Amino acid sequence: MVGRINFLQGFLFPSSVPKRLVVAWLILPLSLAVLVPPVLLGLGLGSALEVGASKGLGLTLATLLTCLVVGSAPFTLLAGYLLRCRQWVLQGQGQLPPWQGLKSLFHEGGKMDLLGLLLLTPSLALVGLALLSLGGSLHNLHQHPTWGSFFLALVGSGGGLFLLALALLCYLWVLLISPMATLRLALGESPWQSLQIRPLLADIAPGWLDYLLCCLLVWGLSLAFQLAQAAFWPLILISFPAQVYLQLVWSNLLGQYGRNYLGHRLGK
Repeated sequence: MVGRINFLQGFLFPSSVPKRLVVAWLILPLSLAVLVPPVLLGLGLGSALEVGASKGLGLTLATLLTCLVVGSAPFTLLAGYLLRCRQWVLQGQGQLPPWQGLKSLFHEGGKMDLLGLLLLTPSLALVGLALLSLGGSLHNLHQHPTWGSFFLALVGSGGGLFLLALALLCYLWVLLISPMATLRLALGESPWQSLQIRPLLADIAPGWLDYLLCCLLVWGLSLAFQLAQAAFWPLILISFPAQVYLQLVWSNLLGQYGRNYLGHRLGK
């Protein structure tokens, strides 16, 4: 079936409560702000303590790991909010949900992060294997590998080329199924259950054309913005707000899909 998704409603959803939208936009500045203390601490310890090369490397790695964990925390919060938006629309709400219950948002965001990790791991593993298979070829081609030598090594390595092709196919597959996987997560499935292929495809089947139209619309807008940004670099200043807005649109479209095609999962 087709025609059950209100696209205008989806694009108006992020601006339904401007204050809540602004909070979502402030996630990136918040992440940068919370990075300042661990960076300053690492620099302070590095200058105050006389450490050898091995201990200095350990201190650097510890600082980088701390920055990664601390800096990613606001984005985990945003991921939890995006999941809450899906759940909110599934319940029939037409406005952005409140930013209440930070502990709950972190918990839900952790599930979204785990889901993303599970989705990306196969592609990353294939790319890693492809690069490992090219290591010897690159060394033999030139002492200082360049993009040209990398391309020649890739063309001359059937195994590496095959693995990269598989990685690309895997990535395209992830693009197709990941929106439904996040919707299944919002419907109460665990991250692992959300990726079970048969149930996932069964959830896509009732409204596959609407689902595909939503995917093409969001992908197309994201690609169009990236091309515009490449042509006019100052657009990078609004890149993060634009992507957040688009993710909120996604949340609404997926919530509408769930209500219209998976109503039996909601007790309708």
